[in-house]
Amino acid sequence: MDSSTSKGQFAGLVELAEVDSTNKELLRRLDSDTPEFFAVTADKQTAGLGRLGRNWVTEAGKSLAVSVLLRPTSRSQIDWITIMAGLALSSALEKHGLIVSLKWPNDLLVDGKKLSGILAEMVDLNTVVLGIGINIKPQEHSPDTATSLQELGLKMEKDELLEVIATELKSYWSRLTADSETAIAQLQAELLTRCGTLGTKVRAELPGGKNIYGVAVAIDETGRLIVETPEPVALAAADVWHLRN
Repeated sequence: MDSSTSKGQFAGLVELAEVDSTNKELLRRLDSDTPEFFAVTADKQTAGLGRLGRNWVTEAGKSLAVSVLLRPTSRSQIDWITIMAGLALSSALEKHGLIVSLKWPNDLLVDGKKLSGILAEMVDLNTVVLGIGINIKPQEHSPDTATSLQELGLKMEKDELLEVIATELKSYWSRLTADSETAIAQLQAELLTRCGTLGTKVRAELPGGKNIYGVAVAIDETGRLIVETPEPVALAAADVWHLRN
């Protein structure tokens, strides 16, 4: 199936049965006239993108994979896209009874298990492809650290989930683009209740492989994670693990 419609909140929606990566497919279809909130979704991904070049493979019908085109107008908006999307998804799922925690910068956890991942790819200062993956049902080779909506007792078909997420995402993005300074302050405040990384002992692996250990104490105005190590270190990009002890 390859159909393109102006479905729900989207300016256009391409629905595919299978694709290597929804982010890659959106990029292949992208031109200067592609409108904001144009999206690509697929029932199955064979080479989905994760952080640091990792693959995100999804089995048919068991997850939602969607990529959405955003048109930021400032660097501050770009800095906050990933976290903004995480908070939007957390809010959307909370309205359906789930208590979701954001693990900085791009994972959604329930009871410490990963439900969703987010990856934003910047093409240029006015073009960002936002990829979202959510586990709907358990997958055959899922790690023990993963969970799904079905396992959490939330039965929702893909089309309904897509609309729920798109509605909340569009609301958050509209606020960020309308008044970035005010919206960023609001996002920082929301993170205090939704971000499970804050106040937690963490191990952060930096690009290049260096590890630092400390307590995550804040997220600054550019979306960086501040870790006391004991001197404060501001992380713009890192893999972060929450430590139990």
